[in-house]
Amino acid sequence: MNDYSRDIIFLLKENECTPEAIDQEVQFVHKVIACVDTDDNFCAAHELVIRNRITTKKRKLLKAIRRPHLKPFYFLIPKN
Repeated sequence: MNDYSRDIIFLLKENECTPEAIDQEVQFVHKVIACVDTDDNFCAAHELVIRNRITTKKRKLLKAIRRPHLKPFYFLIPKN
């Protein structure tokens, strides 16, 4: 169960829920998220602005997000 790190909040209707049932639900949600949370999908949904240039190159996007913080004048913008 601890092979991922995500902050997930579960709101349950049942008053009494066993820890095993909660672990099972967390594993199901993790499997669903893992299917769509890929580098290709991330790169298709974001653009990187470097000062006054906009790039959608996968290599540059992945290099930028691998750092703990973006460099100055680097902006990650979703394509919504």
